[in-house]
Amino acid sequence: MRSLKKAAIVCVYLTFSLIVIHLISLEAQAADSAGDWRPVFDLVMRWVNFLILAFLLIKFSRVPIKNFLAGKKEEITSEIEELESEKEQMLLKIDENRKQIENSKERLSRLIETIINQGEKNKLKIIEDAERESKILLESAEQKISSRIAEAREVLKAELVDEAISLAMEKLPELITEQDNQKLISTFIQSAASR
Repeated sequence: MRSLKKAAIVCVYLTFSLIVIHLISLEAQAADSAGDWRPVFDLVMRWVNFLILAFLLIKFSRVPIKNFLAGKKEEITSEIEELESEKEQMLLKIDENRKQIENSKERLSRLIETIINQGEKNKLKIIEDAERESKILLESAEQKISSRIAEAREVLKAELVDEAISLAMEKLPELITEQDNQKLISTFIQSAASR
């Protein structure tokens, strides 16, 4: 690489030297023919000025331009590296988000399954509680019915007894004599005295 640079510098110096020699020879020729030499001289001087300017630009601005381009290259390289690292971080975040979504789907399916199982258990418990309560209600209804039937029997018995007494009160005075009355009183007194 350095040998190429040296060769380029030598070529520039050689070209410059040839141009200077050519100009000197033109100057010598210009002295021979006095009429046509000014336009050629102006053209040659323009080229000389151009080459001097090119030489000065190459000599003094080559390193700053090279440094500028190298700096830009480093800057762009660092920006590309930063963008690549950001891209990798984003890809990692995307993978993490995908994993979280998959985990949340699994958790959601487990949660739904748990809720359904709890709902089934609650349903069975509610059914059992309802059956138990219905049995209790049926038993209490049967007890109420039994007690009302017993009350109705007692009421019926009492009414039958009352009816029998009233019938007996109507018919017995005709059938009981004074003698029967005396026997009943003496039986009552004996039973009262024995107590």
